[in-house]
Amino acid sequence: MDKVAKKKNEKYNRLIDSAFELFEKRGTHLVSIDEIVKSAGVAKGTFYLYFHDKHDLISKLILDKATKFMGTVSFRRRKIASYDEFEEYLKSYLNYLCEFLETNKTLTLLIDKNVNVCVNALVETTEGPLYDLYDEIRSYLIESGFSEEMVTVKLYLYIEMVISSCCNAILREHPYSLSKVKLHLFEMVTHCIRGAKLTERLDYD
Repeated sequence: MDKVAKKKNEKYNRLIDSAFELFEKRGTHLVSIDEIVKSAGVAKGTFYLYFHDKHDLISKLILDKATKFMGTVSFRRRKIASYDEFEEYLKSYLNYLCEFLETNKTLTLLIDKNVNVCVNALVETTEGPLYDLYDEIRSYLIESGFSEEMVTVKLYLYIEMVISSCCNAILREHPYSLSKVKLHLFEMVTHCIRGAKLTERLDYD
């Protein structure tokens, strides 16, 4: 990384870290962009070099933290050979997700209050370990006979259901604990996929 790129990366990280610290203390709604740039020690114009607005910052902050966590679980893109392997794949990453959310309560609270921003960021990312994980699952389902459009929509719904349910269980433990929610989420997703007809085609127009 050259000096210019390194400097840009440092400013980006300062903005991300400063925003996270402020959000942790006061919540997202009470923190302004002016406060974030002041805390990061950068000009306000610099903020808009990296983010469209505060919602964009929140989505990138969540992706940044999640991507760094993915680097700690030794994820490696690989070819899924069978449905049994696919189920094990889903189960392991559901466990990783719950571990991540349980050990990062501040981030979990941030995700909980911005589920739509988080889910959109996850399904729209085009690089990095989170994209690799998403694309590996998506590719397996398409190769198994599901239409690309059906897979994309179903994954979007599954991701939103899993994230919102897990956040609620972790932060409130009501009406169900995380262990119970996790078990039933896994069963719901895998049973739905297993029971679907491979020739199914839905009209989303």
